[in-house]
Amino acid sequence: MSERTEQRERTGTVPGAVDDGDGTARHRARIHELDRDIARLVRLRTAEDHRLQTARRARGHPRTDLTWENSVLRGYQEELGPAGARLALILLGLGRSAPPGTAEEAEERKKEHTST
Repeated sequence: MSERTEQRERTGTVPGAVDDGDGTARHRARIHELDRDIARLVRLRTAEDHRLQTARRARGHPRTDLTWENSVLRGYQEELGPAGARLALILLGLGRSAPPGTAEEAEERKKEHTST
């Protein structure tokens, strides 16, 4: 973990955040915290989706279950409207992609990419 990331996690600050007296920095810090939680949950959901697909294939079933996926889409749309259905499609797509790594692995890939 980088020194900057550690400092942000300790203080709840976000780079470039300016508190103009109305709590803006506090709200932004909370949103940043929620975004980290969402990313963590997306990684967990994606990993669980991969385990589900592996179990389905082991039983001789197709990797995906379109009836179940459609119910996921409907659920997100009922909760969040049309944007929720788009979000569900993204989540389902992530489940079909390569398993995500840890946050630390992502940071290392980012460093490797920027150093080349």
